Amino acid sequence: MVTTPEGEALPVQEGHPVERRMVRFDWSNTPLHWVPDDPFSTHVINVLHLLLPAGERWFLDVVNKAQPLVDDEELRATIKPFVQQESWHAWAHTVVLQHLAENGIDTTAYTAMLDKWFGRILSDHPSWPPRMQRWWLNRRLAVVAAIEHFTCVMGRWILENEGLERAGADPVMLDLLRWHGAEEVEHRSLVWDVHANVSGSHTQRVTGMLEVVCTLTLWWVAGIRYLMRHDPTLHRAKPRLRDWARAVRQDRLPGPGTLYGSVPRYLRRSHHPRQEASTENALAYLERSPAARAARASQSASDAVASGG
Repeated sequence: MVTTPEGEALPVQEGHPVERRMVRFDWSNTPLHWVPDDPFSTHVINVLHLLLPAGERWFLDVVNKAQPLVDDEELRATIKPFVQQESWHAWAHTVVLQHLAENGIDTTAYTAMLDKWFGRILSDHPSWPPRMQRWWLNRRLAVVAAIEHFTCVMGRWILENEGLERAGADPVMLDLLRWHGAEEVEHRSLVWDVHANVSGSHTQRVTGMLEVVCTLTLWWVAGIRYLMRHDPTLHRAKPRLRDWARAVRQDRLPGPGTLYGSVPRYLRRSHHPRQEASTENALAYLERSPAARAARASQSASDAVASGG
């Protein structure tokens, strides 16, 4: 068992979260193109800031609806820190959207389309019979589990990446990406285990992954085009495949093998997310992350004041 900062005892399981880290980032010195002289790599990664706020909110809605159905007490207990982590991720990336707006990129048209898509395509259907509603919840859990697979893979990549630092990438943005990536690695098994507990359908996991591969690719490409078209310094430039190939060679972006090459592993019946990454490596970064260290110091100071010390 581990005791959280709030004094709550939780079991330690590989791939399950323990606590929320209330990190904050100062964007006042972060340039628009935070990978110097590389707007393409900058905006490919910036798509995360477009996708994640709406995506994380939807994750939370689905997992919260599934929580009462979980009959494993230890698993159910770790849903709370998962929800706390994901809600903080959504907030942190929303602040980056404000930074983009201050630099001339208004993202509201794209994020409004994304919100509408989540609201229409992936929302509840209260008029459906109870069995259909349960099936639909399980299906959405499988989709969230597939997305969490990709966030884990990308989290592992950013934790191991050296190319962005060599390129002189903004340290605050790198810390945000690595903090978020580390927490995705830390809680990589949670949604998979929730789905296994309430459904366990391998067919749902397979169809969920195939849907995610298609839709995530389409939304990501659309996001790259949107950001480059609205970047006031690029004069409506268009992304090119050779830009991606160059960035992959320079280790500034993950290649197709990193992302799509992980799909066959996920589709195996024997797969479990704990096999995808190292919790130890994730926690090691969270120990040295500037933002996470500042959050711990702030929490310690608040605790001292509250206790009268």
